[in-house]
Amino acid sequence: MKPLVDFLRNIFKMPMVWWPWMAGLPLINLSSIFFLPRMEAWVVLGTGLLAATIMTVLHAKLGYVRLLGIGHFVWIPMLIWLVFRLDHILEGTLFYGWLLTLIAMDTLSLLIDIVDLVHYLRGDRTPRF
Repeated sequence: MKPLVDFLRNIFKMPMVWWPWMAGLPLINLSSIFFLPRMEAWVVLGTGLLAATIMTVLHAKLGYVRLLGIGHFVWIPMLIWLVFRLDHILEGTLFYGWLLTLIAMDTLSLLIDIVDLVHYLRGDRTPRF
């Protein structure tokens, strides 16, 4: 439990401008529980838990470094699959809107993570906060 608490403490050391993003991203992913037993919701929930586990383990070993975002890379196959699933979901429904929002937010997060990964690979290995 301590690694998770330490990880969350570091998140709250980020500039306040990032707090809505850092709260909104897990909330949109965890909102999948409201759409169970839909298969897509189970996939989002499971993939989100896997990403959180990877990031917590990396944080315990390396600290709060730019490499943590690679935990989100498990989203890539999920996002591709979800885009193809959209054709099978009724437009205009809450479920469809949630999926579109999730796809947009997770994709944006991956872009931020790629930028962070490039910084890390170029030698920026110091903890961010």
